[in-house]
Amino acid sequence: MSQSHAATYTNGSIFSHVVSLSMTSAIGLFAIFIVDLVDVFFISILGESELAAAVGFAGIGLFLGAAVCIGISIGISTVVAQSLGAADEAEAKRFATNGLLYTLLWTIPTTIATMYYAPELLSLVGAADKTLELAVMYFRIVGVSLPLLGFAMAGTSLLRAVGDAKMSMWSTLIGGLVNAVLDPIFIFTLKMGLSGAAIASVFSRVTVTAVAMYGVFKKHELYAPTNLQSFLRDAKQLNGIVIPSLITNLSGPIGSAFATAQMAKFGTDAVAATSVIGRITPVAFAGLYGLSGAVGPIASQNFGAGNYQRVRQTLIESFKFSCLYVIPVAILIYLLQQQLVETFGLKDEAAELLEFYTTFIVISYLLFALQLAANPIFTALRHPGFSTISNMARDLLLGIPLIYIGAMYFDARGVLAGQAAANAIAGVLTFAVAMWLTRRVENGQSIEIGSLRTRWHHYRAIAPGVQHRGH
Repeated sequence: MSQSHAATYTNGSIFSHVVSLSMTSAIGLFAIFIVDLVDVFFISILGESELAAAVGFAGIGLFLGAAVCIGISIGISTVVAQSLGAADEAEAKRFATNGLLYTLLWTIPTTIATMYYAPELLSLVGAADKTLELAVMYFRIVGVSLPLLGFAMAGTSLLRAVGDAKMSMWSTLIGGLVNAVLDPIFIFTLKMGLSGAAIASVFSRVTVTAVAMYGVFKKHELYAPTNLQSFLRDAKQLNGIVIPSLITNLSGPIGSAFATAQMAKFGTDAVAATSVIGRITPVAFAGLYGLSGAVGPIASQNFGAGNYQRVRQTLIESFKFSCLYVIPVAILIYLLQQQLVETFGLKDEAAELLEFYTTFIVISYLLFALQLAANPIFTALRHPGFSTISNMARDLLLGIPLIYIGAMYFDARGVLAGQAAANAIAGVLTFAVAMWLTRRVENGQSIEIGSLRTRWHHYRAIAPGVQHRGH
């Protein structure tokens, strides 16, 4: 039986929608992130700092592929949510079908390129000798499943776009559980070590994809007949959002790669500590990453339905959620710093680096959250280029010089401080621009830029994703 898809987020409390969608997304993400953290814990038990460092270096390369998948999923979920908001279910199903096919255009070439150039890619960020060899091995095992990750991310985003946050949560939650079960079996029982952890991650991606596709195709019947002409037409429209979103998300791996390269100057212990920090952060702040995935569908449905006041309200309620989430989490991490140091066996400079992070850096995520809330608003308003500018400013214009200066004067601590400062400045500026833009939308003013003169409230006649590219 065909399932009707109502515009779930166009009615009711915006704050309730933000909390519900953010937390259901966060639960699934938490399951994956906590397994990544457990990976590092298991690897630390093996007693070689090079192993933990290798995971840290490989993570930068894997981040590159994930950034591509995130950009694609943002584009697909945005056009589907806007179509549902405009009560055009047929268009939503067509975009979903062609959008999933569209992921292959990006993920297959990316997989081939990164597999081939893995040694060069990881050596650029500072991996060398035995650590490089281990990092390449780990990266190639996990990275070959990038097309599956593309389908998994697109599928979970589509589920959120149609209002089924619980199914999206369960797909990632079950994937995380599979990883958690297989990790100790592969690493210790089968004595596969680092390669075992990588293989467990691949099985996890397979599981998330399978569950998400079940939700998309079987539960919601979110598919439609397609052909080459239809696919090319929709692909062209998706490009309007996906390409800026890809550029937006690719600036993150570049900034992280530079930070890792700077951290590598201070030895493998510093990189190992950074690897632990890189796993603690997403676990602790899964709610913020869930928020980033929640804002887009809510704002997109309301924009498609013409509820422009609710678009602005989504941004405001997201800030309230961020405050309620970040402050207690930051306090908890601070109180647990010694337990974290002992759990992961960090000593001397590595322990001091983690203590510095838990004391001074974690609270800065309150300002970073402003950007996570604002960027999806830009995409919902069909200005994905604004997100591109904000992320590039954060990671390249601000991040690189601040990290470099921090490393020069304050060593490894300066790297963390430079990243935090860039995140905070970009967060405040991005949120301010989003507030200005949504106010204009709410007041019926044009949000066009440059030489384009069409007013925003006429855009529904044009296919979603074509206009508002933020030139």
